[in-house]
Amino acid sequence: MQQFLGAIIAALIFLAILKWAFSSNQKMIVLPVSAGKKDQYGLLIPIESAEVKLDIASAQKLLADSKIKATVTDTYDGEQLMVFEKDYQKAMRVLGVNPDQV
Repeated sequence: MQQFLGAIIAALIFLAILKWAFSSNQKMIVLPVSAGKKDQYGLLIPIESAEVKLDIASAQKLLADSKIKATVTDTYDGEQLMVFEKDYQKAMRVLGVNPDQV
């Protein structure tokens, strides 16, 4: 009888833990990262799409082929191609834009 009562109590505790773990508690829900301003990305600098004659995917591939790390980020102005500040001049030359004119 004691084993049966112990098993019932253990099952109730396990059920309470599962209910807590899989509840719709707002504190436990991970929200997607929202877009930000272009200047909120630390060491990354935006490459303006108006300056580049390529679409973002082609420009990112061209930069990757030239060993320049580039990422596409959602900003308030839409998708933005971003590169590290130290690579900005080189990236602009690779993309066919004179960095001195920018």
